[in-house]
Amino acid sequence: MKKSKISIIQVSRILIQILFFIWLPSLYINTFHGIKDIYSAVVFQNISLTQLIPQLVEVFAIIPLTIIAGRFFCGWMCAYGAFGDFVYKISHKIFKIDFRLNEDTDRVLKYFKYVVLVFLIFVVCTFKINAFSTFSPWDAFGVIVSVGKVPDFSYAAANLTVGFILFILITIASVFVERFFCRYLCPLGAVFVIISKLRIVKVKKERAKCGKCRICTNNCAMGIPLYKYDVVKSGECINCMQCVTSCPRSNVTLTVSEKDVRPLIAGAAAASVMTGLYYVGKLGVSAAGLNTAQVQTQETQSAKGSYKDGTYEGSGTGFRGGTTKVSVVVKNGKITDITTVSNEDTSEFYDRAFTTVSQEIITNQSSNVDGVSGATFSSRGIMEAVQSALSKAV
Repeated sequence: MKKSKISIIQVSRILIQILFFIWLPSLYINTFHGIKDIYSAVVFQNISLTQLIPQLVEVFAIIPLTIIAGRFFCGWMCAYGAFGDFVYKISHKIFKIDFRLNEDTDRVLKYFKYVVLVFLIFVVCTFKINAFSTFSPWDAFGVIVSVGKVPDFSYAAANLTVGFILFILITIASVFVERFFCRYLCPLGAVFVIISKLRIVKVKKERAKCGKCRICTNNCAMGIPLYKYDVVKSGECINCMQCVTSCPRSNVTLTVSEKDVRPLIAGAAAASVMTGLYYVGKLGVSAAGLNTAQVQTQETQSAKGSYKDGTYEGSGTGFRGGTTKVSVVVKNGKITDITTVSNEDTSEFYDRAFTTVSQEIITNQSSNVDGVSGATFSSRGIMEAVQSALSKAV
């Protein structure tokens, strides 16, 4: 009977991971870059609230629920985390690799993700350092592991060289250490560890009822020494439920305000709520984007500019080398409208970039604007296409 329960919980979790891997693979990167953009907006006050809506959607679809329920996102929904799980489990089953880090070493290494977080947010963002734009292993992951597309190793190696190398190294490390990236390098994980300290959903394990097996600790994906605790308050916990399903005494449970709950229902509910918030927010983004474009159009039409009136088309190269074609409308010498004719980009990245980049171009009357964090190549493709169109209007 216990074996059946283990199968149901873990198989269901894997299925949910696969679904998010296919349909929302960029949710992780969008959330982290959303935090960066919000930080930049607060510090430099150069971005309007309307322009921040796409970033706010991802952030507020995930972080509030993390405060309440803990890191369900990491354990059930993160595409990069799921990739690490698949690499580790396949190598563990096929090659019988059983490597374990010393507990003290593991604890110290976990602090490194805070160094990464501070560097990316408070150094790169504050000083606007662009030299590290190709260093992201999750950008390389997005290029290589895109469902429905052939892995483009050559594009990743040529355009994201350092990020590609880091991605390969992290993948190799994931063969030996479960959730290597999540434990030691993930900056978003560092944010989640901090905010999930307040969560009410926790793992409970009465040590008085434990034997000496330490099976729960040995099965913890994040290397938490569970044998030391009656209630797991560590922000490192990703609610993967492997401790719950592996305990031979059924002594490990998931609790909400000290009351036991069913792990499968809790995980599925958390994933459903986050997804619902995400898509509801996306509808708001679309409406806001249209309204903002209309306001900006009215503002720019009143001033005389330097371009010839007319409608012009141009093309540029976006994410994964795809061609982006746009149509640019010029009235009274000003850019008043930008629409997409066609694009061969990845929709998650392109949609995120287009709203912000097109609005910035209209506001600044220039194709030379800042790209959108997490959609750098899509942004460049849009800017290049607009510049190509405007070259015909001079």
